[in-house]
Amino acid sequence: MNASASKRSAEATLSLQAAVTPAQARHLRARIARVAGWLGEVWAGTDVPPPFTWASLSSLPAWALGTPAELERLALLCGALFAAPALRVCLDAGPLLRVRGLIGAAALDRVLAVPGLPPVAPPWPANQDGERDTLRAWGVALMITSLPEPPLRESLARMLSSSVDDAPLLPASIAVRMVGLAHQILTTPDAGNAAREERLS
Repeated sequence: MNASASKRSAEATLSLQAAVTPAQARHLRARIARVAGWLGEVWAGTDVPPPFTWASLSSLPAWALGTPAELERLALLCGALFAAPALRVCLDAGPLLRVRGLIGAAALDRVLAVPGLPPVAPPWPANQDGERDTLRAWGVALMITSLPEPPLRESLARMLSSSVDDAPLLPASIAVRMVGLAHQILTTPDAGNAAREERLS
């Protein structure tokens, strides 16, 4: 390729790249500052936090910046999605009623209506007192697994008083989709059609 053709190719490539507007740049800076503040809180009091890059700061999903109460609810919803295949075939109404009490009737209806969920949940706890903790643990593991980088996984595990070692229940791609679906259920309680049509593979 001669110099002229190379220059034309480079110019064509540059012309295809989307320009970042000043408003988008401000939004990105504000988001990165918020993520940096979140990481500062998570790792406060430690001598050596994990190494973070600009990619780390920009790849943290918005749901991870939720309040502790929002993250707890998201964890329970993720756990309910994980348990949904087992809950659908449960002959005892007790677990369904108790899960409904934890996440709400509308959310449970939407969780049970999602097709294609992988039937991989471990056995349902025999002790009903441990059901909430079990759902939360499954959900937290999915949330940790869904994050794109190890330092972010460590940070969320630390924030949720969990362990990264407990997390790999499913491949990351499935965890990302399950957490995304749970977040959709959490944030759009009246828009169930999209959630019902979502399939996990």
